[in-house]
Amino acid sequence: MSLLPPNQQAGPSSTPSDTLHLHSKSDTALSTRQREKAPLRRNVDVDEINFDENDFDQEIDLLISQYLESRSIPNVTELWNENVLGINDSRERKVWIEDVERCILDGDYGSIEGLISKPGLLKYQTLKSFLYLCWRQQFLEHVENRESQKAFNLLSKRLKPLEHYQPVPYDFYSLSYLTSASTVHDAPTFRDWAGVGPERDRLVGVWRELMGSQKCDDKEKRYVPPDRLRTLLKQAAAWQISQTGYASEGAVKLPTLLTDYRPRQLPDRLYHLIKGHTVNVKCVDLMGHHGELGVSGASDSTLRIFSTEDYTTKHILQGHTSRIWSCSSSDSGSMVASGSGDGTIRFWDVNSGECMNVMYGDGGDVYSVKWRPGREDQAVSASYDKILRSWDIETSKQLRTFSGHSQSTLAVTFDYTGNMIASGSKDKHIRLWDAVGGTCIKNVTGCLGEITSVEFDQQGRYLLAGCKDNSNRLWDLRMQRNIYRYTGHQNTSKNLIRCSFAHDASLIIGGSEDGCIYLWEREASTAAIPESKGLLPSNQTQSQIGTPSYYPPREKITASSIDQGSIQTVKPLKVLEGHEEGSVFDVVWKDGRVLSAGEDGLVGVWGT
Repeated sequence: MSLLPPNQQAGPSSTPSDTLHLHSKSDTALSTRQREKAPLRRNVDVDEINFDENDFDQEIDLLISQYLESRSIPNVTELWNENVLGINDSRERKVWIEDVERCILDGDYGSIEGLISKPGLLKYQTLKSFLYLCWRQQFLEHVENRESQKAFNLLSKRLKPLEHYQPVPYDFYSLSYLTSASTVHDAPTFRDWAGVGPERDRLVGVWRELMGSQKCDDKEKRYVPPDRLRTLLKQAAAWQISQTGYASEGAVKLPTLLTDYRPRQLPDRLYHLIKGHTVNVKCVDLMGHHGELGVSGASDSTLRIFSTEDYTTKHILQGHTSRIWSCSSSDSGSMVASGSGDGTIRFWDVNSGECMNVMYGDGGDVYSVKWRPGREDQAVSASYDKILRSWDIETSKQLRTFSGHSQSTLAVTFDYTGNMIASGSKDKHIRLWDAVGGTCIKNVTGCLGEITSVEFDQQGRYLLAGCKDNSNRLWDLRMQRNIYRYTGHQNTSKNLIRCSFAHDASLIIGGSEDGCIYLWEREASTAAIPESKGLLPSNQTQSQIGTPSYYPPREKITASSIDQGSIQTVKPLKVLEGHEEGSVFDVVWKDGRVLSAGEDGLVGVWGT
């Protein structure tokens, strides 16, 4: 949902200050004298707001009903209105209402009494009042058509018994006067009578209004302004944003309604450079709910687990006999997996620092290893021999291999479901795999350099890849094409420079060979420059897997049906400097905390 800043966002017909504050005029619009006399404003805390509980619940129910109607889901709306609001909007009732309307428009007044006299549909007083209006309309039509005898009979047999239900005083006497008149307009009361057709339409309007008031068991009908629920949520968000002192111009994109708004704060401070490794640090990861612990792997064949709060080393993990290319924390943060140039994958206990298991793949250097989401007994690895391997850690067995790349695989990751794998290779291709069946779903081309990292966002809508052509690229998996290209950093040599999502996937963060950390906005339209066209080719024929919800049916994806829009080049939002000479190989973000792995042998801890 996109919101305007507090000084521009409001409801449909009011400004934010009109809605959110008691005094809507700004102080700048008042004279000095007026400001002196004006009462002081104060910020009202949420706990100070009180509602009448009964009205509060009823109004929420009405808002939900209106929202359901706007979503065009009539079955759900009907159930809600009937079971919560007590509104009987069944199909039978709707047909009955329409039948009455049709009788009025056709002038079939004789059938109306039978339709509206069914037990339990209308209260007795309401029934008689509406019947009076119907007979009254028929009487006036007889007069207009000069049918004097029919008019007299109707007046004496139908209207006279209902005289005390007349809508205004002396209405019946005015009707009686018309029995001797030549036209309806001869009576002063009916000089504005509009004719047969318009008056029937007016009577239909009375009927509809009557049915609307009857929906809530004859309670007072309450008006709900259009789109009221969205307006209230936007006003609440605007208030939250105003409390943060937000001052930038332009639209504000609210990431979620499930939590209070928190302004995006970019890391701008280097808190500490952690020493300990004797040579370059190749990889880092954060552990714990808020990244209280970090792990780093280096070319000195060791991993280090350390505190990101006091920077003390907790454990030194020894066992590998060659450089550590990759390290990855499990979802719970209790285990760490590492891939090394010695061809092995080791699994470590974070609390004890002990190696729990070792996997031998016989595929040469293991450049990347990732845990399967929600599982601490399965992982996947990418190796020098072009093969991906999935592992069962408890049984120490290799579950499956994934073959298809023509050169070494440098990066691998799972999507959020754990049922799809993405891999990147020196062959400049990204492949998407069915993690369960082992088949290749897509072969993604379009990159001009080797793929050094791959990552899905949390919803599985986007795929981010780091490439050795001085770019990081973002693919929209629903649109099936490359939409953004992030530039400004350096990534062309033999190093593995990685990038990843940050801040709920609204940012891209990555390392560079110039020793800096680069941050980009995922969707930076103001800095976007059209480039070339790109798409995900549909060159595979395997049957579609149904698990990833974002993946469209394969038979519907053809080169002609895919929107081949322009790739947009995005410039950096922020560049962080702090490492000594050499590259920054890896950068990770968690809850505003950032770790960086430097060629200088140091691990940088960054924050706001």
